[in-house]
Amino acid sequence: MASTGQDGTLHLWDANGGQRLAVLRGHTGGIRSVAVSADGQLVVSGGWDGTLRLWDTRTARCLAVLEGHVGEVRGVALSADGSLVSSVGWDSTLRLWDSHTSQCVAVVRGHSDIVGSVALSSDGQIVASSGGDGTVRLWDAASGEQFNLLSGRMPFSRGMALSVDGHRLATGDKDGSVRVWDSRSGQCLIVLEGHTGEVRAVALSADGELVASAGQDGTVRLWDSRTGRCLVVVEASPGEVWGMALSADGRLAASGGGQGRLLRLWDTSSGRCLANLEGHTAEIWSLALSADGQLAASGAGDGTVCVWQTSSGRCVGPLGGHRAGVTGVALSADGQLLATVSVDTTVRLWDTRSGECHAILEGRTAGVWGVAMSGDGRLVASGGADGKVRLWDTASATQLRSLRSDRLYERMDITGLTGVTAAQRQALVALGAEDRSGR
Repeated sequence: MASTGQDGTLHLWDANGGQRLAVLRGHTGGIRSVAVSADGQLVVSGGWDGTLRLWDTRTARCLAVLEGHVGEVRGVALSADGSLVSSVGWDSTLRLWDSHTSQCVAVVRGHSDIVGSVALSSDGQIVASSGGDGTVRLWDAASGEQFNLLSGRMPFSRGMALSVDGHRLATGDKDGSVRVWDSRSGQCLIVLEGHTGEVRAVALSADGELVASAGQDGTVRLWDSRTGRCLVVVEASPGEVWGMALSADGRLAASGGGQGRLLRLWDTSSGRCLANLEGHTAEIWSLALSADGQLAASGAGDGTVCVWQTSSGRCVGPLGGHRAGVTGVALSADGQLLATVSVDTTVRLWDTRSGECHAILEGRTAGVWGVAMSGDGRLVASGGADGKVRLWDTASATQLRSLRSDRLYERMDITGLTGVTAAQRQALVALGAEDRSGR
């Protein structure tokens, strides 16, 4: 038996008598995780110092120091025979190691952290997802295949929006910038700078020419996506703005969050506040507008949802059902169908006219952070803390598929492959290769 502590020592114990057999020293910081081989002869430890260490339990000797992670090692595991070591780190990578050679045989990346936001093209053919791992990925909704990975300096994208045709993508980033991308080529077309804090939400007009962004600095900003010029700055809140939406024609914007519980409607050409809508008893976390701007939907930190007529300010709700904060809302183009997601792990579908919840989509084991809907309301995409993007059919309330990137050697047949060690063979299988020999 092995135990660890914050002092960087690893203690080996006799499980039967409870006697301490050895104290192993080598890590320069606390030890976060430990694993023991099936025969008890090999121990691997992962530490705050970013290293893994292999130990011989019989001699209490450190056999190897494995380096490669940037930041602390958060978890380690050993294959039954001790030949393969796997580790996950603060750097959002999974690394596979050959314990005999001490070599890193593979580094696995994907959405290795939460999916914080998702977007859908109006026709439902393109899905965009952004994760806590700093990546933005574009998927073909029909096949489930990833067709683009946006590269560059990519802080965690807090908000994301696709143009109606799916050709332009806008992302709001932790560094306060907004980036506009060509989704087909993956090229960053322009970087919009002006916010003095994190960007919490972004939206695009139907033609992709107008970008709206809301941020930690309490402002909503409207931008010309072609020239990069900031057209309007609205002082929307004395605190952070968490939710923001834009009508398809770009004339109406809605914002919420910060220190108030109001939903605010804005004229985008003048920056004038058109209305302050009251109804929530907790901070607004998420917002959506129908394509024509006639309906707004908002989700709050207390798990309630409101549906508003923007012309009269009349509210349907608050609608209850979620057991935790509502992190995302999405409306069909005609405003008749509403999808909401929550920290409570569920996706809910609502009839905006009656306020009735007619389906609860379950299947996740962790909170859901982002949601998007196709224009016709037939397809919903959700992303959450499990790092996956799920596509749902709203008519049948069933999951169509779960999106993830192909692993490095996906579907490669290595059945007859020679010249590799057992650990390397296991690493290839872990990266998607197929071994029909059963070895």
